Amino acid sequence: MAKTLEAHDKLIREIFEGSYQFEIPDYQRPYAWTTAQATELFDDLYSAMQDARVSVVSSQYFLGSIVLIKNDRDPKSSVVDGQQRLSTLTMLFAVLRETMPHAADDITDFLYKKGKVSLGEKNEYRLTAREEDADFFRTNVQEPGGIAKLIDSTEKLKDSRLRYRENATLLLEKAKALPPVELIALWQFLANDCSLVVISTPDLEAAYRIFSVLNNRGLDLAPIDIIKAQVLGLIRNTAGDVKSRAYAKEWSRIESALGRDAFGDLFGHIRTIYAKQKQRATLVKEFEEHVTEYKAPIDLVDKVIKPYAEVWDFVRDADFEATEHAETINEHLSWLNRVDFKDWVPPALVYFKHFRQQPKLLAEFFKALERITYFLLVTKAGINERIETYAALTKEIEPETFKGGLAALTTLALTDAQKRKFVAALDGDVYDDLPKARMALVLRLESLVRAPGVQLQDAVSLEHVLPQTPPAGSDWIKWFPDEDERNGWTHRLANLVPLDRNKNSSASNYDFAKKKDAYFRGKGKASPFVLTQEVRSENEWAPTLLAERQKRLVGVLKDHWNLAVSTGTAAS
Repeated sequence: MAKTLEAHDKLIREIFEGSYQFEIPDYQRPYAWTTAQATELFDDLYSAMQDARVSVVSSQYFLGSIVLIKNDRDPKSSVVDGQQRLSTLTMLFAVLRETMPHAADDITDFLYKKGKVSLGEKNEYRLTAREEDADFFRTNVQEPGGIAKLIDSTEKLKDSRLRYRENATLLLEKAKALPPVELIALWQFLANDCSLVVISTPDLEAAYRIFSVLNNRGLDLAPIDIIKAQVLGLIRNTAGDVKSRAYAKEWSRIESALGRDAFGDLFGHIRTIYAKQKQRATLVKEFEEHVTEYKAPIDLVDKVIKPYAEVWDFVRDADFEATEHAETINEHLSWLNRVDFKDWVPPALVYFKHFRQQPKLLAEFFKALERITYFLLVTKAGINERIETYAALTKEIEPETFKGGLAALTTLALTDAQKRKFVAALDGDVYDDLPKARMALVLRLESLVRAPGVQLQDAVSLEHVLPQTPPAGSDWIKWFPDEDERNGWTHRLANLVPLDRNKNSSASNYDFAKKKDAYFRGKGKASPFVLTQEVRSENEWAPTLLAERQKRLVGVLKDHWNLAVSTGTAAS
């Protein structure tokens, strides 16, 4: 009967002299250890070697654990956790071989078992990198002279291959800095006195459960890696290895194009598109349960992951390209991306997928999506209300009979009561009451009052023109003698202006004339923000002026988001 789990403390020489043939599966992320982590590994080893010399008690130095999928008698071992450490150790072996020619044959045994050429045998490598990096790693790390060739290369590298070269360079420099006797001692210590705990199990699910509870120095395996393993396994079972390898490459291409974090976010958005509810279990489990194409893995990649990845790429960066309306669409996307939640993304992806070739519809939709999103932000809707709202919107978009018009998207409409609630929030304390919304609101307002086409830069902070704690005897107290009235204006839109990083925050409590001088005069002091420049033309900052300014600024947002009520009752 096959064992379900084995865990053994193994010396490095036991691991790398034939008991295991490590393979990094396609679902693993690229090699990603930086020079900081490679430095830590080398320095830890060298320090442990020195400590062992003076210790009266012989003990092994523990290098961590690795998790494998491995059958009882087969040396082939699929690495679930430990790629970063095993790859870096392999590079260290290659570096030691480079710096210790007299021990080259012994060290080479840790890199591969030499095949007998006369018998037509090939070398059996102790570690095989991911398929897309395997040949590169073999040629530039494991083969004799490879490390030197890699370090001397001027080829422009990126991702895992750049990390290989950076870490190889660092490890070689550290090795060359040691005297020969120290190098020999380090090699012997690494081979004979260092160990890894090798945990092996015959299936991926069990290996992942084990991995999930381990605390180590590696980079976490993410849910998308498990989904990838399962999807590629299904493709391999139904369509063969060639097809599986082709889709593994396509998967890696999509992940590289988006970046790992954004790719992981995409799977959460896809889950939400299908589930239309708050996530209650793990992403892996819910993805399998709700995404209908999961049982047809080729369709899942071709009809779900790939098209949504293309859309997500320009949605998150607000760089959609079209012959018309692209600038308007991207403006709305940029303001959606400033919101501190991403619940709006699933319906946005679905709408884009259906109507990508109709930019006029897209422009209308994203203007309305911006409005409902800022309504939910400013009125501080809870997560459940947000999820329900966007789920309802997704349901309205999905039917094949839907033609894209806003009239059918009732979720995007605001009632008169909702409009009044929206305007009341805009007209109130936006600084203290809406900390997650205040910067986005002020900058959205800034973008609407400046000339069309003028680029908007991000603010570093928001400044209260009327200070939060005005000094006694100042003009502020003269203009606002009533404390309640003063407090009532302090945190409202009319009193807030954006500042760039050149402004002196110590000017906050200056009198008005001196404050304007600190903000507007002198080299490098002129503000790039229209809202801030408007302050300069005023001679005093009194309640009457603030009331007029507040009405105007709230009116700008009301017009932009179409918040006029349909009845005869005023909205503000």
